Amino acid sequence: MSQPLREKDIERLLRGISTNHVETVRGAWRRLLAEPEIAVPLVLAKLDTNVWRHKPVGPSYRYLGVLLTLLHELDVETFWSEVTRLQSARLHALHKHTVNLVSKRYGDRVFGEVAGGVPVYIADDIAQRDLVFSHLQRWSKTPDLAISTVTREDVIALRDEMDYLGRYRLLYDSIVLAWPEAASNPLERWLQILWAELTFYHEVGHHYYQHIEGGQVDAQEREAKNYARVMYWKAHPIFVPLVRFVFSPIILVRKAWRLAAKWRRNSEF
Repeated sequence: MSQPLREKDIERLLRGISTNHVETVRGAWRRLLAEPEIAVPLVLAKLDTNVWRHKPVGPSYRYLGVLLTLLHELDVETFWSEVTRLQSARLHALHKHTVNLVSKRYGDRVFGEVAGGVPVYIADDIAQRDLVFSHLQRWSKTPDLAISTVTREDVIALRDEMDYLGRYRLLYDSIVLAWPEAASNPLERWLQILWAELTFYHEVGHHYYQHIEGGQVDAQEREAKNYARVMYWKAHPIFVPLVRFVFSPIILVRKAWRLAAKWRRNSEF
């Protein structure tokens, strides 16, 4: 009787992931962990498919990472055997990246800790890892930043095929930052660090609000963006007001221009 029930739990797990229903995911996850001897073959069957060769559609990009993470919780030795198989298989670039990211998650050593104990993992292919870590240390000291309850931070190299700079992983309460290769132009480098810092605060914002949809809902994105702006202000209490003061005349002119344009459009009727 248990196997059909656990098969349904696998389906519930993936359905919960696709619909961002945390209670469904956690319930199925817990029941599968309770019966590893049944769950492991079911997870391996889901992983042994040609679907990973193709570009993910919709929320399916998350399935592979969740299945591998579950397998690691069920049986570490089997997990590493499956990672080895998948790394040599023909996979779409995004799925291959997922496999590598999950394997690094459990294979890398902690680079350092921030905020009194949050482990930071920085990929080996990132240049100047000490400099990256120093940025994270400084950002993590921002007053009122909800970083201490994050379980871990992963910093990976930004790739051309990636469409994000950061992610919040709700199931694990962790955040992922995609770090760009340093630009040669000093202004571009400064802008890269600026966006990396805002992305860091943005993902911590998703964690702070415990966004079930991981920011896929406009209202949640606005909350996370507002959180990032507030944290950036607190991290730079002199710089931000100074920039606002310097550029306030330009902002006022733009607002006046928009109001004038709107008035002209209305006056035509």
